[in-house]
Amino acid sequence: MIYFVGVVLLIVVLIIFKNSGCFLKSFLTSALGGIGALSAVWAVNFFVPLSLGVNLFSFVFSVLFSVPGVIFLLLCKTFLF
Repeated sequence: MIYFVGVVLLIVVLIIFKNSGCFLKSFLTSALGGIGALSAVWAVNFFVPLSLGVNLFSFVFSVLFSVPGVIFLLLCKTFLF
């Protein structure tokens, strides 16, 4: 079930990128924002006990969903684990 939701969200995001007019520009902007947000969380980890493990899933999720994806991962980690 969760894989189905993830695939549906991925398709929606890719359709939004395609409809924006510049697919590559939209994708690269989102990817850069996601990697930047993930790096910022990692840098803040030295001062505040706020951690997010960097693995393949969190990296791909942050690249596809950018800053809201990183916030979602932080909320899931805080409230679910």
